[in-house]
Amino acid sequence: MKQLEQIEAFIAKAKQDPELQAKLSSCALEKWGDKHTPLDIDHKKVIEIARGAGFEISLHDLIRAQCDQLSKFWMFEMENSFVGRRSLARIQMSTSIKPDRNSYYGYY
Repeated sequence: MKQLEQIEAFIAKAKQDPELQAKLSSCALEKWGDKHTPLDIDHKKVIEIARGAGFEISLHDLIRAQCDQLSKFWMFEMENSFVGRRSLARIQMSTSIKPDRNSYYGYY
């Protein structure tokens, strides 16, 4: 099993297993995603509990999963900001007093 798959499998099990939930009570399990943990967890504790549950997860794996999630979040936000800016420019263009302005990306 690949390392990121190990994290996914551990998170899925931790969300369903009451014993693991009790052990991870200080790690904000309810804030975990399906493929990553929050940035402010105790990594060593999570790794220790995961290994005790039969999963091979390293610090590198946890941080990589967090970075992957941050990268996806950043891309989502950037794409939304570009779409929002284009939509605003289009609204400005359609409501402009001077309809001869044709610059889609211009600031009015």
